[in-house]
This record gives sequence, C-alpha cells and structure tokens, in this order.
Amino acid sequence: MNGELDRAYLAQRFRVPRPPQAAPVRRATAVLIVAYRNPMLLTDCLAAVHNQLPELPVLVWDNSGPQYPGMAAVAATHRGVRWFRGSSNVGFAAAVNALAAEVPEHNLLLLNPDAVLQGPLEKTLSRLDRPGVAAAAPLVTGHSVSQKHHRTWDVAHREHGLVRALVSYAGYADRLRGTRVSELYGARPTSVGGYLTGACLAVSRDAWAAVGCFDEEFFLYGEEADWQRRARSAGWTVELVDEPGVAHTGHGTVSDDAAAAVRSRDLLRANIALNLELDKGKRTADRYLAGTSVLDRVQRSTRRQRTARRRPAGTRPAVIITSNRLVFGGAERQHVLLAAELDRRGYEVVIVCVQRLGPLVAEIPLSVRVVRQPWWAPVVDVGAGRAIVISGDTNTETGFATGWRAAGPGRRWLVAAHIPPNPHGPTYSAVLAAAMRRADGFVALSPRHWAEATTYQNLGSTRFFAPNGVSTRAEAASVPARPPVAETPHLVMLSRIVEHKNPHLLIAALDGLRHLPWRLSIYGDGPDRQELQAAMPAGLLDRVAWRGWSPGPGPALDDCDLLCVPSRSEAFPLVILEAMARRIPVAASAVCSVADMLDGGRAGFLVEDISVAGWRTALDAALRDLSGWKELGDSGFRRMVERYTIEAMADAYETAIAAAFG
Repeated sequence: MNGELDRAYLAQRFRVPRPPQAAPVRRATAVLIVAYRNPMLLTDCLAAVHNQLPELPVLVWDNSGPQYPGMAAVAATHRGVRWFRGSSNVGFAAAVNALAAEVPEHNLLLLNPDAVLQGPLEKTLSRLDRPGVAAAAPLVTGHSVSQKHHRTWDVAHREHGLVRALVSYAGYADRLRGTRVSELYGARPTSVGGYLTGACLAVSRDAWAAVGCFDEEFFLYGEEADWQRRARSAGWTVELVDEPGVAHTGHGTVSDDAAAAVRSRDLLRANIALNLELDKGKRTADRYLAGTSVLDRVQRSTRRQRTARRRPAGTRPAVIITSNRLVFGGAERQHVLLAAELDRRGYEVVIVCVQRLGPLVAEIPLSVRVVRQPWWAPVVDVGAGRAIVISGDTNTETGFATGWRAAGPGRRWLVAAHIPPNPHGPTYSAVLAAAMRRADGFVALSPRHWAEATTYQNLGSTRFFAPNGVSTRAEAASVPARPPVAETPHLVMLSRIVEHKNPHLLIAALDGLRHLPWRLSIYGDGPDRQELQAAMPAGLLDRVAWRGWSPGPGPALDDCDLLCVPSRSEAFPLVILEAMARRIPVAASAVCSVADMLDGGRAGFLVEDISVAGWRTALDAALRDLSGWKELGDSGFRRMVERYTIEAMADAYETAIAAAFG
C-alpha cells in the first residue's frame, strides 16, 4: 500500500467500529466483478447476472491488460455494464476498492468472473438489511473440482489457525470436516466463525464504511478473509444463507495458463500466511510456510505439483533473488528489474521474500516465481543442477542465503549490497560482516561504494561491481528531447520523507534565494513528513508544495526542470537514473555512488558541501544560468545509456555469476 492508504488502514485496524443496533438503511446493491483474462468465462458470468439480477448496476474492472484478446468483444457485447479497462493488473483488492468507490451508496455483491449465478439471491441480499450483518453468501451449488467430500456450504470456513491451515494445504480439510483440525463445517452453519469465500459475497455498505476497505497488500486471495476477520473482531457477523448461489469453477481464470496457475498457487500460500500473521502473529505465519515446504516434499501429490513448477535444468544456473518485502523502494525495484531481465535471457529465476510480499508483485513476469519463505527455512524449488542465490545485505537475507547454500552441493552465493555505507564507522555488525565474508562474492554498486563499505571492516576479497539500471536501451532510444526550461524553473524532490533525506536543508537553501525565480515540489511520504512540513518558513507556502506519495517516478518528473537529491546518506539513488532516463538535469549531494553517477559533475550538478550554505551556493549558480541545463540533462542521459541500463546491470551480474562458479 502507499503511505496514505497504509496509515489509514492501520488506523482502521486498531480502532473498534461497533455495528449498528438499529436496522441499517435499506440500500440498492451493485454487482462488482474483477476480470482477469478468460473472456469466455466472463461472458457466461455476465449473461447469468443479466438473467438473474437484471435491475442491478454491474461494474467490471478488467485486470487483463489493455490488449488482452477477446476482452474488448465482451465489453462491446455488454454495453449496459460500466467497464474499467486499460490499466495494468492492480490486483483484486485494489480493483474492488476502486469499484466500491464508484458506488458509494450501494451495498456490494462481489462476484468472481468464473462464477455463474444460479438464482436471484433474494435471501442473501436481504440478509444485509439485518442489524450487524457485515457480509452474507449463498451456497455453492456446482463445482468443477472433483472432490467427493465437497459440500454446498464449503463457502463457509471456521476460524483459522496453524493446524487447520496445514490440514487444508495437505488436502484433508474436507475428509476431516467437523473435527477440530478442519476449517470446514460438518453441517451447514448460519453464523460463520471464520470467513466466507469471495466467489459470491454480499457486503454491507455500512460495514464497509465502518471497517474500511480491502487491504491491498494481499493483491490476490485472502483479502475477503482479512476484511471479515476485522469485521467480526468489531462485533459484526458474517452469515451463510440457505439458497442456491453460484456454480464456481475455481481457478478458472488461470486454468489455461500454466505460469499464471503457478503464480496463483504461490500467492494463495503467501496470503494464507499473511492472514495468519495479522491474526496470530509472525511466528505462526512462518511455521505455516515452513510446514507447507515439508508437505511439498513428503506428499506424493504436492511433489508432482512441485516438480511441474520447475523449468528443466539447462546450461545456465538457476537464480534465486532474495528480498525482505517487494515494496516501492530502490533495492526492491532493482530485484524486480534484474529478475525480469535474467528471466528474459533464459535463466530460471525465483524471487524469495523472507518477510512479506508487496505491491511490486504486479510488475513481475509470470515466468518468474515469487514465493514467501522464512529466513530460517531456506527451501526453494528450482530445477536440478547448479543454482546461485543473490541476497541483499540484511540480517534476514544473509541468514537465508547462508542456510540455503549449506544445504546442498553445487550452490553459490553473491551478496548484492544496497545499504548506504556508514562514512564514520562499520556499516554492518561484526556477526553480519563475518557471515557475508563467507559468500562467493560481494557485489558493490560502484568503486566508491566498495571503498566506503570496506573502510572500517573486512567484507572479503572477492568483489564485483554491478550498478543499478532503470531503463532498457530500447526504451532510451525513443526518449524525446526536453522542452526549454520554464521561466520559473520547476525543481522536484522525490524521496521517502525522513530527516536524513534533507528536504528541510533544500528548503532552507532556497529560502535564501527568494529573489530568483523557482518553485519546488516535494513528492513522497514518510514518518518525518508532518514535522518537516510544519517547520517550513511561512513565506514559502506559495513556492513550495508538498505533494505526498507518487505512484512511481513518472507523475512526479513529468514537468520537472531540475531534480534535487540533497540527501546526506545514499548508496545509489535510483531517482537520479529516473531523471537521467528522461534527460532531466540533476543536482545531488556527493555521497557514495553519486559522484560516479554524475561523472564527477560533468553529468549533473554535484554538491560536495552538504549543508545549507553549500546547496544555496550550488543552486544560486544554477538558477542564474539556465542555458546549460538542457546540455547537462543530455549529458546525464548519455551516461545512463552507456553505463546504467538494465542490460548493463544484468551483464555485470552475469559476469559475477560466471565467476562464482569458477
């Protein structure tokens, strides 16, 4: 989630909205469908909605991508539906939240695109008129999965826990239904102690307003279980209704795509763990993940699935890339870009998140596996043959890599450092440094990065250099020239708002240049934003705008004339490359790799004196002569194309991988 949604969601999670005691306002219902590929199933779904609920408004969010074959024809056929098409895959939770915001006065009927209504759902929809009912679901009257123990009420689940989750993963929940170890009910319930699956789920608008929206960290699977848990903990109820509901194929939208099916299973496993973590704690979640890894190896059926997921062994080693979480950060985005490029070059690639997943999952090709695994259970499925792990320089990633490499022959380990070096002492603890010295190589971002990281401690003798990249050579070839600099230049800072990033220093420097034309936009959010924004001089309110979180660099840099990076601590700030890739000139503090990136000041304004006076002097000179800004932006662009493309980054990692195997 972004910063603003994250704060709002945490506030919702920890307050306790009580359900109304009187009957809620009777509301109309809107049908919300999040589509993903498979236009034939969606056609059947919409036809059934038209037949069974002809009077209800229907909204469809298409996560298939703007050009997916067949979806435009479905939209053209069903013109009475409100379509939301053309975006990338934002995930199920985010799509539902967006659709719900379009019908703010309606109750919601969430319907899967592979579900076919079997009736008008009169009892289910009217159940929301009762006080305190947050959600209701009908029976599942048909199912494509051949389970002789399946019951029509298996849409209802008991409160989850570690044992029940593992029993379900092992495939025995239906056979053990009604016992303490199964999440499935032995007889049809009315009030549900756990959650109702979201294939056909009616949600009260009053409960939605009180409990909050879906948690977008889930991306796909588990969001409805998390929402119902929050509702039940606040005193609302979720209820199963005894009426025909839907025929649900289950996983139908990915049934014709093996890679999508693997991603679907991996997300389901990770999000069951996330639900356990939010309810029972991280240890329970990690035990579930470790337990499922054991089940994958001892059960014949899961062994077959596990083997089917792997690529055949080839001449290239398999590559495992670790990350703590796939959030919007510089190191995390590089993991994603590197994984995609190595995958394109024919490597088998797996990204392992040792804490949680995150929104960057949406940007990872389906051919790259993404799994969550605790650091102390370093088990990953890759093809037979050589394999290498590329870890970060955190404790958890190092612990995972240490255990993984020790668990089998033919394995190698590279440490890819991203933590900014401490210029005044050791960057890492003695234990962490000792562990990383046992790796087969240390990948630094630049010569200066390596020099600063090893000034106060030994990190081994084998090092490689692999600078980051944000743009491909093909993308760079189509970048147009920048327009002339505006009469009032637009300065932009794009960063997480924490004290060491120095937004206050930049503002103080510009405060002394009021006599020159300029305006400043600060994009980003973080724990120190409120305090730093409040301390801004009142006389600059008309020239400095705090814009908040930006969904990527594009919107923030769209009309930027000069990117400012005043931070006093960075390793290799990717925002500089984002500006270079757009021919935008950069002014940056000369920390760690920045001097290398800006070619000692020949590809940007390099500020050696990281103080208010130093930045004021640099900006004063820059603002008095705008004529050279275009050439400086072009110089930065040429340097990016020469040294900092995604291909250059992957080339450097391939060199390090080859060297690690001798």
